Amino acid sequence: MKLLALILLLLPAICTAQDNWELKKNEDGISVYTRKLENEKFKEIRVVCEINGSVKQLYGILQNVNHHKDWVYGTMDSHLINRKSADTIYYYSSVHLPWPASDRDLTVQLVLKRDNDDKNLHVHAMGVNNILPEKPKLVRVPYSLGLWNVSTVNNNRIKIEYIFSVDPGGSLPAWLVNMMAVRGPFNTFKNLKELMDSQAKR
Repeated sequence: MKLLALILLLLPAICTAQDNWELKKNEDGISVYTRKLENEKFKEIRVVCEINGSVKQLYGILQNVNHHKDWVYGTMDSHLINRKSADTIYYYSSVHLPWPASDRDLTVQLVLKRDNDDKNLHVHAMGVNNILPEKPKLVRVPYSLGLWNVSTVNNNRIKIEYIFSVDPGGSLPAWLVNMMAVRGPFNTFKNLKELMDSQAKR
């Protein structure tokens, strides 16, 4: 009863938060939204799309962190640091930013959870500090969080909802980061869509 009361109490706030998303780009079946969070300088990103392929296929692509640079927009390097378990991975990534911004890097804990029937996938990708020393000429990202919610539409198609928030660190002005916020996620999911299509044709 207490849990039900809490849910009913929070429901209006949850609905309001969901309504705060603003559609910024809708192209090639990929919708990118942003929203301003209270007391935060940088906007949160949400991507919704349907892609040909399966949960199992996407799981394999996400686990193969050494090849994230093949499809994650702007990635210069990505490689495995440590595989703690079958579903928990630590990896390093460096990202190119356009001039005059400095390039960034980060270390990430990637946790993937699949249903037993491979119909749904939940992914938690969180930046973690103090795993690797900082590198010269790269700004270490102090905070990042990406959440994936993937469900099966049919045998050959999945739906992805991705939510991402970041503090890129350094002295980048918030207006510049927010202005560039849509390009990276859109191109990443466009690349992912093309990658999964190409794998299906093999």
